[in-house]
Amino acid sequence: MLMKEYIAHKLIGTPLEGAAKSLRNLTKLPQRIRHPELHEIYVESDRGDLAMSRLISDGMNCIDIGAHIGSVLNQMIELSPQGKHVAFEPIPYKYEWLKQKFPNVEILQLALSDTEGEANFYVQQQQSGFSGLQLRGTSPKDEQKVEVLKVKLARLDDVIPADLPIGFIKIDVEGAELSALKGGERILKQNHPAILFECFPGNLKPHNVTPLDMYEFFGAYNYSIFLFKDWLADGEPLSYEQFIQTMQYPFQAFNFLAIPQK
Repeated sequence: MLMKEYIAHKLIGTPLEGAAKSLRNLTKLPQRIRHPELHEIYVESDRGDLAMSRLISDGMNCIDIGAHIGSVLNQMIELSPQGKHVAFEPIPYKYEWLKQKFPNVEILQLALSDTEGEANFYVQQQQSGFSGLQLRGTSPKDEQKVEVLKVKLARLDDVIPADLPIGFIKIDVEGAELSALKGGERILKQNHPAILFECFPGNLKPHNVTPLDMYEFFGAYNYSIFLFKDWLADGEPLSYEQFIQTMQYPFQAFNFLAIPQK
C-alpha cells in the first residue's frame, strides 16, 4: 500500500496524472454499473475540482488541512501560483514526501485542533487516508494494522500569521474538522475564506460531534453550506434537513462547500 501511495504521489502534477485518474475511474466502472444510485458520489471529485477552479484565483492564499499525498495542494498551486499556501500533514512519511515535492510551500507536521499539546494519532496502514486523531470502528483483526503515533497539536490561528489573508481552506481530517476549525476562528472572522470540508456521521461520532454541530458552527459565522452541484449552478444552500438527507443512503455527498453569506 505504501508503494502504491508513493507512486500516486509522484504522479501528481505530472503529465501522467490525468491518465492515472482516467485509469482509476475505468477500474471503478463495474462498481458504478452495479450501483447507479451512487452516481452523485462517483462524480463528487470532479465537481469539487471544478468548484475549486472557480473559487481560487491567482494570488489567493490557501490552506490544505490533511494534505495526504498532495493532490489538492497541487491544485491550489496551479490555480494560484502567486499565492502563499500552507499545508498540514501529521504522518511523518507523507510530510517528507510533501516537503520534497512542494519546496515552495510551507508544510507543517502538525494535527490541528482547538487546543495545543500532544495526542495519539491512529495511522490506518492499509488505508492511510482514513487515519486520524480517533480510532475508527475496526475489528480486532484490523486493529493489528493500526500504528499509533504521538503528534503535536496546534491551533490554526496560532500558526497562520494574522497579516496573511486566507481565501480558501480545504479540510479533510476524518471527523476532527470541527475542532480544527474552532482553532481557526480568527481566520474565519477576519478573512471569511471559502471552505471545502468533509462531513460524514461515521467519522464525526468518535469525536462526539454531530452533523448538527457542524451546521450550527458554520451558521454562527454566517456561512451557508452547499452541495458542489448546487453552488456551481448558482443554486440555493442546504437547509439543515437537506444537509442531513445528503448523508443518508444513497449518499449525495461526503464533501461540501461552506461559503460566506453576502
